[in-house]
Amino acid sequence: MKNRDITTMDLGDLILDPENPRLPESLKRSQQSMIDYIATTTSIEELMEAIAENGFFPGEPLIVVPEDESKKRYLVVEGNRRLTAVKLINDPSLCSSPGERMREISNGSKHYPKRIPVVICDNRLEVLPYLGFRHITGVKQWEPLAKARYMEQLFQHTDKRLSVKARYSEIARTIGSRRDHIKRSLDALSVYKVIKDEDFYGVDGLTDESLRFSVLSTALADERIGKFVGLVHEDADGNIIESEAIVDSGNLIKPAINELTHWLFEKDRKGKTKVGESRNIRFLSAVVANAKALVAFRGGSPLKIAYQLTSDLTEDFMELLYQAEALLVEAAGLVATVDYDDDALAVAKRVFNNARLIGKALREKQGDDHDF
Repeated sequence: MKNRDITTMDLGDLILDPENPRLPESLKRSQQSMIDYIATTTSIEELMEAIAENGFFPGEPLIVVPEDESKKRYLVVEGNRRLTAVKLINDPSLCSSPGERMREISNGSKHYPKRIPVVICDNRLEVLPYLGFRHITGVKQWEPLAKARYMEQLFQHTDKRLSVKARYSEIARTIGSRRDHIKRSLDALSVYKVIKDEDFYGVDGLTDESLRFSVLSTALADERIGKFVGLVHEDADGNIIESEAIVDSGNLIKPAINELTHWLFEKDRKGKTKVGESRNIRFLSAVVANAKALVAFRGGSPLKIAYQLTSDLTEDFMELLYQAEALLVEAAGLVATVDYDDDALAVAKRVFNNARLIGKALREKQGDDHDF
């Protein structure tokens, strides 16, 4: 964004931005609906109190662009929450259902800003890079879904003659991020749009506000889950080919997205989902890549039970053995320098017995009956 002077504008000439990435897609884009949403979901009273007591801080002007060629009104591209707070200080009835606290702040306000400090830009494209540094990689970061929507806005302004990867790179350079992070967010947004278009697959209580986009994004970043829903696929030679769902969602597998949505977000009577905590996504990754395990999971088996049917369980077992071996080698190097301790001897016996148990079980699997 070019270096531009701060000026002031009449409060009545400033309007909320319908393309604000933080607004849910289901929200009607009227000024009334946007004011009501911001007023009821963003702890607006705290901001109103600060402005009512201290006035509007001129060091953080709103960033605005003309609504149209007439330039009679200006869209606030950065600062919608502050604009809402000022409007409600001046007139709390602008909110359809103003709370008592909102009215108290307005009635007792020391300041009723009418002229608001702004920076006027020519168009939205000029402002977008600034928003990226402020809300994507900066100190006032948006929630993951708002970030993804913003990245999509940037993507739509990139040169369509470039490859998709080059367009990702351009966005990454613009906001100081990485290309893989951009792709990850836009892939998740593409799947999210399918979920939304399918009315959240009927999952009770799931909306564009309650869906935890970070969980969806984390799951889809896994290559095997990505393959399950169609974000990646294998060619004839077994090479992994990435789909660019942000420009063509035709490769996305809707039945798989349906299942994933239910597994991640549908809650049982105890408020638990089939996947549970996000750390269990690694179990789901293994399950969707194993036909036998996937059948069991679809049939109602708990995730960790289905996981035991996958080859990943063996890898986990070996990793634990290697970790235990490394720790025991380290302890063996210290034993000559420490004093005798009853507890240490008891632990050593338990370690020895567990090692014998593991060794005996492995011998039996090998068909060797000799003692371990």
